[in-house]
Amino acid sequence: MRAFVLGYSKNVRRQASCCLGLVLGCVSCGQAQADVWKVIDENGMVQFTNEPPGKKGQLVIESNPSGSSQQSGNQLAASGRPSGLPDASAHTTVAVINASPAYQAVHGSLSAASQSFGVDYDLLKAVVATESAFNSKAVSNKGAVGLMQIMPATAQRYGVQADRGASVSAKLADPDLNIQTGTRYLADLLRLFGGQTELALAAYNAGEGAVARAGNRIPNYKETQTYVQRVMSVYRLLQTRTG
Repeated sequence: MRAFVLGYSKNVRRQASCCLGLVLGCVSCGQAQADVWKVIDENGMVQFTNEPPGKKGQLVIESNPSGSSQQSGNQLAASGRPSGLPDASAHTTVAVINASPAYQAVHGSLSAASQSFGVDYDLLKAVVATESAFNSKAVSNKGAVGLMQIMPATAQRYGVQADRGASVSAKLADPDLNIQTGTRYLADLLRLFGGQTELALAAYNAGEGAVARAGNRIPNYKETQTYVQRVMSVYRLLQTRTG
C-alpha cells in the first residue's frame, strides 16, 4: 500500500479521491490493510496517515488489535461494527469520509435521491464510497461510469439516451443524473429481492439474472462476494456515527 496523508483544518479541508479510497480500503476489505494515525501539525492541521509518525501521533485505526485475530469483513461484532474496529476508530473513519470535499459536493444529491426513491441514505452512501470513493469521473475497465459506476446499458433501461450532444457514458458523468439513475436501479433491486440488502447489492454488482440463477443467493463470484462484504462493512460503519 502506498503511504498517504489526509489533512484538514477547521476552515479549509482538502483531500484527493485516492486518499479517501485508501482510508475506505482500511475498513471495508476482508481484513484491515493498514494502521492509520492522527497527527496535529504545527499549523493546527489535522492529518491522517498510514506511516507511523512517532510520539506525536495517535493510533486511530489498528489493522490487527492486540489480543484479537484477523477476521473477515462479514464477521461482525455483536455491536454490528466491523470486527476488530473499536468505536473510536469507527467514528474517526466516518469523520474522514465526511470531511471529503468529494463527498460534500454530492451530499445534497444523495440525500434527494434517498428520499425520492426510498433507499436508506447510509446504504446509498456506502455504495458510492465503495464504487468510486465519490469520484464522479471514475470509469471502470468494463465501462461502468461515474459515482455509482453505472453501465450505459443499465442507464438506457432508465431512459438515459445518447443524442448529438453527448453519449450515454458522457451523460453519466453528471453527478446528479448518475446518482438518480443508480438509486432508481438500487431501489428496484431492493424491491425485487424483498428488501434483502445483500442480494440487492449482489445484483447491483453482478446483475439480477446472476442472483436469480444462483437460487436467490449471492453468486459464487469472488468479486461479487467481496463487493457485498465491502459495502455492508462501510454501511455498518456509517451507522456507528453519532448526531
